[in-house]
Amino acid sequence: MFERTLVSALSALALCVSAAASAQQSASSQAAAPSAAPRPATAVPVDTATDLTNGWALLAEGKPAQAAEKAAQVLKGDPRSISGLTLAIEADLARSGVEAALGQYEQWLGSRTMEEPGVVRRIAQASLHMEAAQRQDTAIRLQALRDLAAAGDATAEAALSASLAGGSGSEARILAARGNQKAIAVLIADLKKQATNTVLAIDALGQSGSRQAIPVLVEQLSDPKAEVRGSALSALGRLGDKDVIQQIKPFLADERAFVRTSAAGALYRLGDDSGLQILQELISQPVPSMRLAAADAMSSRPDGAWMALVRDLTNAPEAEVRASAARLIAPHDPALATSVLESLLTNENPAIRDLAALLITDVPLDLTTLRRLMRDTNRLTRVRAAGRVLVLTR
Repeated sequence: MFERTLVSALSALALCVSAAASAQQSASSQAAAPSAAPRPATAVPVDTATDLTNGWALLAEGKPAQAAEKAAQVLKGDPRSISGLTLAIEADLARSGVEAALGQYEQWLGSRTMEEPGVVRRIAQASLHMEAAQRQDTAIRLQALRDLAAAGDATAEAALSASLAGGSGSEARILAARGNQKAIAVLIADLKKQATNTVLAIDALGQSGSRQAIPVLVEQLSDPKAEVRGSALSALGRLGDKDVIQQIKPFLADERAFVRTSAAGALYRLGDDSGLQILQELISQPVPSMRLAAADAMSSRPDGAWMALVRDLTNAPEAEVRASAARLIAPHDPALATSVLESLLTNENPAIRDLAALLITDVPLDLTTLRRLMRDTNRLTRVRAAGRVLVLTR
């Protein structure tokens, strides 16, 4: 892709140089003619076009430092030049990486509030490609590949398929949760063979949005372990198929409270209020985590009372409850959600920091905020922010 972009840029700039030179020669030969046409205001100056052409050529030759010098010359003459900025960004990405490119862009932007979406997108792509190439953190790598593939990157899509073919159960769960059809099929097969972590696999299938997962999830309802039954009920509720309502209702009388609550929540998500009394009893409890469970189950039909409940939970003593409450309130009050999650990004508990990093980029954020989060100290935050930039600028 870079080679095609470079060839196009060089060709276009060469035409600019040629046109500008011809215009200059023509203007000189006709200087005495009163009717000589003035130079078009939109024409690229010869020296600028030459610097840009030479800069891209130097970059193609593997000389980013020299290319950066050419970009600097262009920006010195026109500090707001998009062409000069683009060359400078590519040179910085080649020689110093994403941090330098962000610094270059922010210096160019200065105090202006109008972002250049294409430039921010290019830096975000570079950030994701860098993370997709590393092998130390599988979850980070797969997140980067997934975001690139969703943006139409064929190489990333191929890498995802390769990861699934030779990867572990965790890779299948990560991909299935994001709707990858091959991973969903693998996870269903593993569940049937009991060859995976059952609860984690059920949760991933519940997030997948795939109706293919419904039969195997229904099978899990007969499991003797309460955590499996409860997880399967919650997953069925998230998938949204009302045909399973009658299969869920009997679990409102389960011997385990966790299962009863899961059944009530699943039914509520499916538009059935048979378990509403169970959820209302949870709301009245003094324990924040119990009220959060009810709020989560009832999030599909928020009303004023629900909003008040969740806002109150954003002030709960437990950091995990505050983070989850922020996730729930985000679609309705993104400013509050962002404030809560940003405060948790510096929490002393690394698990809480990771949770906040995972959740904050799901909040509706503008390009400026996402760009700032691409500099965050939390690696997951940076990756998730870059992925959201691709979504916002598609």
